[in-house]
Amino acid sequence: MDYEKLSKQLYFSKEAAEFLGITVQRLNKLVKEGKIRPLKKNSSGTIYHVDELKRRQEELSIFEGIGQGGKGMFCIDTKTKQEALNYATLMNVLSYTEHRLEPLFDEFNKLVRVDIPLISDEVCGKYAEFFCIDEDVLMKAYDVAFRAFSELRTTDEIIKRGSLDYPPLLAQTEQAPRFLYIRGKKSLLYEKRTVALVGTRIASENAKTNTKRLAEALGKNGITIISGLAKGIDVTAHEEALRCGYNTIAVIGTNLNQYYPAENKNVQLEIEKRGLVVSQFSPANRTERWFFPLRNGVMSGLSLATVIMEAGETSGALKQADFAFKQGRQIIIPENVLSIPKITWPQKYVKNGAAVVKSPMDVLKVLADNNIFKMKKKTETVQQTLADYLEETQKIMKKRLPDDEGTDWEQPMVIEG
Repeated sequence: MDYEKLSKQLYFSKEAAEFLGITVQRLNKLVKEGKIRPLKKNSSGTIYHVDELKRRQEELSIFEGIGQGGKGMFCIDTKTKQEALNYATLMNVLSYTEHRLEPLFDEFNKLVRVDIPLISDEVCGKYAEFFCIDEDVLMKAYDVAFRAFSELRTTDEIIKRGSLDYPPLLAQTEQAPRFLYIRGKKSLLYEKRTVALVGTRIASENAKTNTKRLAEALGKNGITIISGLAKGIDVTAHEEALRCGYNTIAVIGTNLNQYYPAENKNVQLEIEKRGLVVSQFSPANRTERWFFPLRNGVMSGLSLATVIMEAGETSGALKQADFAFKQGRQIIIPENVLSIPKITWPQKYVKNGAAVVKSPMDVLKVLADNNIFKMKKKTETVQQTLADYLEETQKIMKKRLPDDEGTDWEQPMVIEG
């Protein structure tokens, strides 16, 4: 063994700190946090291998950048963020779905804390043993996941199910993911008046026009418009909400740092500024095809009603309809969709309780008749249902429109106020 060569590769704490350009106190803190792994600890001191120090240099620079408010660096500075990072690491290494991983993760949490760095000496070996993963493989996967998380924005947030910040409407459902990653106006998560507009990616011009009119009618009544930022109906709903200055939430099938489809990137960027983008997928997740129907469960969970503007027999919008029924949420279908040849799904959902509508006003009536929303008049402190409000405002609207207008998609009657 070449002891002289080996001695040049080993550093005691003071030398290691100098190599990294930090204080010994900072080095000890990083070791305690699991961000640097010493080769050996004994009564003589702590020894580090130069390869470990080099391997950690880039990661360390990220941590230092975070501590100084580095631009674009996301700080793993809470227990929730650390747990989410550990969870994402395991999901990638094991290639497990959340449905499969979560019960195992909860079982492991009974034995070991899951909100401290997975690579720390205290827990790394226990993770490796419990989940049957080679320790080196686990550490490398953690490094990859950490770098992905660091690319989130400093203003992005991670919300854990069960916390006070988790949206209560979604929390009621079986599809509520363990973590939500959000970018934009967090307050929109707690809106009580939410409707999802979904449909085919290959939408007809008529369906797009109807979507715009319905989005405008809903927005004017203070209803937040939710959709999935896909081509066709989804992006049309978002664009109209943005054009009119109304609230909109995009529930995406990728992580927050991805823009899919690419042609909708500018819309997503605008929603990040003026609305809210929600993802159940960590930045470390590799995007899979099945992510997109999975996010429909979250989209439905955040909505009190879903309107299927137009869809084929195999459309992902029907997956959302299935989730909505399981969650006890209202399904609404425009009447003209029932007349589209060669599709049978509308009859199936109508039979199971979906409402059929002829106009945006009909949509508002369905919401009112089912007492889905309650709203407060600006001049009063008492609560009144949307049905009551409809009755009052229709009297006003009748003064402006003939009796036969406002009853179809071409001339939607909009409630003001």
